[in-house]
Amino acid sequence: MEFAAPGEQGQRLAIACEGWEIEYTVWSTENLTQSEIPVVVAFHGFARPLEDMRSAHRAWPNPHAMISIHLPHHGGSRPLPESGPDDRAIEPRVFNRIIDTIIINQVPNAGKRTLLGYSIGGRVALALLVDRPESWQHVVLLAPDGLKQSPFYAITVHTRLGRLAWFWIDRHEQLVQKWSDALLEWGFISKHLNGFIYFHSSSHAMRMMVWKGWRSHRACWPSHGAIKAALEQVPNADFIFGEFDKIIPTRNAKRIRRMTQNLKNVTFQTVRSGHNLLKPETMDAVVRCIFES
Repeated sequence: MEFAAPGEQGQRLAIACEGWEIEYTVWSTENLTQSEIPVVVAFHGFARPLEDMRSAHRAWPNPHAMISIHLPHHGGSRPLPESGPDDRAIEPRVFNRIIDTIIINQVPNAGKRTLLGYSIGGRVALALLVDRPESWQHVVLLAPDGLKQSPFYAITVHTRLGRLAWFWIDRHEQLVQKWSDALLEWGFISKHLNGFIYFHSSSHAMRMMVWKGWRSHRACWPSHGAIKAALEQVPNADFIFGEFDKIIPTRNAKRIRRMTQNLKNVTFQTVRSGHNLLKPETMDAVVRCIFES
């Protein structure tokens, strides 16, 4: 599903590899003269376009090439026809191999790699890190999903009951929105959650995108133990959260922060922001946290 207006879309490329078509773009800083060019592989948030990561490219202080990748069922990224179920999971090892191919094609003199993920893109980044920690010199996780799984997500994505419930929701979206309004009025849910429900149930196309998007990323949910073991092997890892984030609050990181408290290569920081850490002014603060700490 496309989330960027035509005027917002930049030049995009696509690769057919490992049973998937993956859409991406490449941005480079000017006058790259290094014999080995640092590469930043970036992943956007759910129901957002890959162009969102341009603010990170512009704020990044060091010369680099950034490859911003559309997650499955966003933009042109999807399973190839006749390669399997449309809602099948993309495996981290497969995604890592696709990234290798993109880098070889687009930055043949690539040097050290940085992995950058925002929100659900942070969860995908964690899964890629766990699968192959030796590939990454630096990992930057901005309000990453994947540190705490909601029961609703687990039931919806992994059970037959969840499938039946989601497709019931798809057929009765007005009733769902009516109940959401009632729960908001009674004080059981927040205004933010009510808006979230309306946005993600706004049309059949959106509801099917949520279903396929959730399903396609279900293999990208590593355990805390696996994350800790991977972080022990990466030279630098930075977790950045918004101080006022109601979607992925800082408390979601309590467990992994406790588990990694003796790892000097791992930092946890906050900036004065809500969930949207990609706003240009917020990204400037994020970059200062990463490179001036």
